[in-house]
Amino acid sequence: MDRFAQGLDAAEGAAGHSAALCVALVYDSSADLNRWFAGLVAELRRSGKSLAGLIQEDVPQASRSRCDMVLHELATGRSMSISEDLGAGAISCRLSTPRLLEAAQAVEARLADAEIVFLNKFGKAEAEGGGLRDLIAHCIESGKSLVIGVPRGNLQAWTEFCGEFFRTMEAMPQPPQEAIAALAALLGQPPADGEHLHVI
Repeated sequence: MDRFAQGLDAAEGAAGHSAALCVALVYDSSADLNRWFAGLVAELRRSGKSLAGLIQEDVPQASRSRCDMVLHELATGRSMSISEDLGAGAISCRLSTPRLLEAAQAVEARLADAEIVFLNKFGKAEAEGGGLRDLIAHCIESGKSLVIGVPRGNLQAWTEFCGEFFRTMEAMPQPPQEAIAALAALLGQPPADGEHLHVI
């Protein structure tokens, strides 16, 4: 059985008595992660699910070595840059913390109406104690199903943040449609009453 199937089986077993299903997609390439996000969002929207959250797109900039990091907010379709412009020769991280927090507030405002939340990643800022950590915690505490990307290099920090009740799934390159559909169906199941166990 491949890693995705193993992760899906584990998640399905816990989802049977969970109030929410939370899935961490572990990835090496952001392009691979975005293929999963795009497929899951499309499947869930076709089934009429209410979505909220943030998906990142790295937009190339002419004559710049760094891309512009743009977050797309799923509930409204709004797009917002979270990059700071440090000049044409910049090679360091250009994350704008105020813009990222503004994006988090936009998701918070739509959280009550959402069934499933997507968050682009548990990145460097989150691993160091900032970024979207508060929003991630709020999503979990509120009983929302959550899908989040976790770079492989941040997996240990993610584990320490979330505790022992989690599962991961590999964001394999070129995900087959049946894998996308299976995970979307699992995420789309109505929450069960009773114990609130998070499977991430």
